[in-house]
Amino acid sequence: MLKSGFYVNIYEKNSVAGGFCTSWRRGGVVIDGCLHWLIGTHGDSGIGRIWREIGGIKDGDIVKSDSFFKVFYENETLTFYNDFDKLERELYRVCVCDKDRGEIAHFMDVLRYLGMYEVPSDIPPELKGPTKHNLAFARKTFGFLTATLGEYAQKFETPVIRYALSNALVNKRFCVLYFAETLGNLCSGNADLPRGGSAAIIRNVTERFKALGGKLITSAPVSEIIIESGKAKGIRLESGEIVYGDYTVAACDLHHTFDKLLDNKYSPTAFFDGDENKEKYSTYSYIVAAFKTNADLRNRNVAEIYKTEKFDLSGKKCDTLSVRHYAYDESFINDGTVLQVFVDTDEDDYGRIKAMSRSEYVEFKRSVGETLKRQLEKYYVVGGDIELIDVVTPRTYERYVNSYKGSFMSYPLGAKMQQQLYARKVNGIDNLYIANQWLMAPGGTPIAVVSGKFAAQLIAADA
Repeated sequence: MLKSGFYVNIYEKNSVAGGFCTSWRRGGVVIDGCLHWLIGTHGDSGIGRIWREIGGIKDGDIVKSDSFFKVFYENETLTFYNDFDKLERELYRVCVCDKDRGEIAHFMDVLRYLGMYEVPSDIPPELKGPTKHNLAFARKTFGFLTATLGEYAQKFETPVIRYALSNALVNKRFCVLYFAETLGNLCSGNADLPRGGSAAIIRNVTERFKALGGKLITSAPVSEIIIESGKAKGIRLESGEIVYGDYTVAACDLHHTFDKLLDNKYSPTAFFDGDENKEKYSTYSYIVAAFKTNADLRNRNVAEIYKTEKFDLSGKKCDTLSVRHYAYDESFINDGTVLQVFVDTDEDDYGRIKAMSRSEYVEFKRSVGETLKRQLEKYYVVGGDIELIDVVTPRTYERYVNSYKGSFMSYPLGAKMQQQLYARKVNGIDNLYIANQWLMAPGGTPIAVVSGKFAAQLIAADA
C-alpha cells in the first residue's frame, strides 16, 4: 500500500508488532513462540517473493536443517529427512510389509508433486472471477484432502510409521494433505528455518514498513471498528481515541473482529457455522514448556518425538514427548539455549484451563513444567542442568493475541470438513477488509502474509 501511494498506520495491541509471530526473553535466552518452519524460503516461489517484498526474509537468512523431525518408537527410529530420496529410503528401511511399500511409493509420489505446488498468492479470487477446479491437483492428491493424519496413519502396518504420522509435529486431526505439503516444501527447498526466528522476521518487516513511510503505533489495542451508513470510517482505541481513515483492515483473530470490534452486528455466516459443529470444526492448540540448558545440542535433530511410558500431566494422559531445540541457530545460543516440549491440547483442555482460578492456573503451569522436565531428563542426557523458564498454554495465546480458544491456526481441515476460502470483505460494510490466517485452511504464517497482500490489492482495486 505504501508503494502505491497510500498513507498507512498500524495500530498494534502489544508493545511489539507481529501478533502470533512472536518471541520473548526468559532467563537470558530467547523463546520463539511461533516459527517451527516457514514455507516460502525459496526466493522464486510465490510466497517467497512476498516475504522478500515486505522484507521478512533476506538472502542468506535461512538455516538449512537436515530433517523435519526424528521419531523414537520402542526400539525403532524413523527420521523424516528434508530430502525426497533420503526420506524415501528411510521409510522403506523400516517398512515391514509389501502393502506398506505400495503406500510409501504413493506417499512419496504425492510429496514430490506437492513440493512443486504453490498456494495461489498472485491475485485474490475476488479479482480473478470464476476459476476452474484444479482437476489435476484433485486427482493427484485424492484421499489426502479427505483424511486426517490420524486416519491416514492407520493405512500402515509398520508400527513406527503409524506412530510417527499419528504424533507428528502437528495435530493428528490435521489434514494429511497439509502435512504432506509442508514436508514436500521442506524437501524441495521452499521451507526451512529463518535465521533469528520470529523476532528477526518481525524486525525486518517493521524496518521495511517504516523505511517506506509507514507508522507503527504500539500498545494501542482497538476496542471498536467505527461503522457509519454502512461504511468503515476508522477505529476507536481502548484509550478512547478515535482514528479516522479511508480504509480499515482488521488484521487480527476473525472471531475477535466480529464478536468484539463489530459487536456481533455482522457475521460471515459460512465461517461461524463451523463454531456450532465441533465434530467437523474443532480447534486445537498447545501447551509449551520451555527449558534452558548449557548443553551442546547442535548434533541433535532439531525436533525429536519419543514414545514414552504413560504419564499424567495434571489430569491429561500422555505417552508422547515432542521436543524441539534452538541450537541450530547460533543467534539463539546466549547464556545457554532453549528446549521446548509441546503437548497437543483440544477444546476440552481449553475449557478446563480457562475455568481455573488464578491460583489454580499458576499451580497447573508449575506442575506441568515440573512433570515435563522429569520426562525430558529421561531422553536428553545433556551433561548439564535443565532449567524450567516458562510454560505457555492456550490461555496465554488467548490473552496475548485475542486468539479464539487459544488456537494458533485455523480449523484443522479433515475428512468431514469442506475446504473453504473465506471472503476478505464483509457483506454490508464498505471499506473494511479482513487479513488473517483464519481465511483459509490450514492457516499459519504463510496464509496470513498472503491474506495481507490480497487485502492490499483489493483496496487498490476499490480506490
